Amino acid sequence: MMFDVIIFDWKRTLYDPDAKALIEGAQEILEYFKNKNTPMILVGKGGDDMNAEVERLGVRKYFSDIIFAEGEKDPNVYVPYIPKDDPTKAVFIGDRVRSELEIGNKLGASTIWVRQGKFAMEEPETELQKPTYTVQSLRECLAFLSR
Repeated sequence: MMFDVIIFDWKRTLYDPDAKALIEGAQEILEYFKNKNTPMILVGKGGDDMNAEVERLGVRKYFSDIIFAEGEKDPNVYVPYIPKDDPTKAVFIGDRVRSELEIGNKLGASTIWVRQGKFAMEEPETELQKPTYTVQSLRECLAFLSR
């Protein structure tokens, strides 16, 4: 399954803010798509602190764009990365159905819920929050996407 662009959520999808470390499988999935020359965008809440973590963990090289902002996620931030001819060729990968995955669905993109960690039990409340696909870990996500 190939996508033209992958939009990753940062906190609790790739990065564990409590352990201040990458989540198991993050390095492998980033490496895989970097080797496939698939553009990857990183979006998350935060500012200089999160940019510093991206640098410290050595993952900046994987992303063509990194956007950190405080407050609610703004759907307009994602629009430039969604292919106009076929929005489903963009995929949002995140841990929250009520945040980044809802935005991805609103924009017509594909969505993958990595059902792990703090929000694993946070069920969708509306149709727009239902993910296109659900996986239990980043490793499962990589196995699914590399098929």
